[in-house]
Amino acid sequence: MEQLAIEHIIPFVEAHRYTGYAILFFAMVLEGESVLIIAGMLASINAFDRGDVLWISFLGVVLGNLGYYYLGSIVKDKGFAKRMIARAQRAVTYFLPHFREKPFTSIFFSKFIYGVNRATVFMSGVFRVDMKLFFKAELLASIVWVILYFCVGYFFGQTAIKITNNAAQFALLMLGFVVAFILLQRTLTHSYERRKHKKLESR
Repeated sequence: MEQLAIEHIIPFVEAHRYTGYAILFFAMVLEGESVLIIAGMLASINAFDRGDVLWISFLGVVLGNLGYYYLGSIVKDKGFAKRMIARAQRAVTYFLPHFREKPFTSIFFSKFIYGVNRATVFMSGVFRVDMKLFFKAELLASIVWVILYFCVGYFFGQTAIKITNNAAQFALLMLGFVVAFILLQRTLTHSYERRKHKKLESR
């Protein structure tokens, strides 16, 4: 049976490009690093347009962050949200202990700590962090974050092309790269948690 080459699947992906862009947008609203990496890989083989991926991702991230900020501001005094607020506050206090004193830097760096950004954005709304300050921090962080993850995906895609021209093998490599990168993020986050826990125990 003839094996499909990468160039044979590009027209199919291009034909469904707008469906892919819609998935990308909603994934960015929910903070989907893996989807952005995959989009970067597809852009590396010209199945997706690089400019489209960047602006759609950026728009989704910014709108998602504003949504979480607004959510935090409206549930601040609601009894049903106490557990959600307490959980988010624990994460922010643990990873970003100076959040109240240095909200700008805390909001910015939270974007690059796995699993912490949404809690930080949500708590920004709960604490009513100045909207202009919040927006500037998130805007800057989102630009860097989108470009960084896009470049990671693009690099992975270029690397995969050099390894194989087989479409099935390329898809497997794409999945493998994404899983490896997410695992690396989680490992670094857990390593930070362990080091911080040891410091707290030694006091």
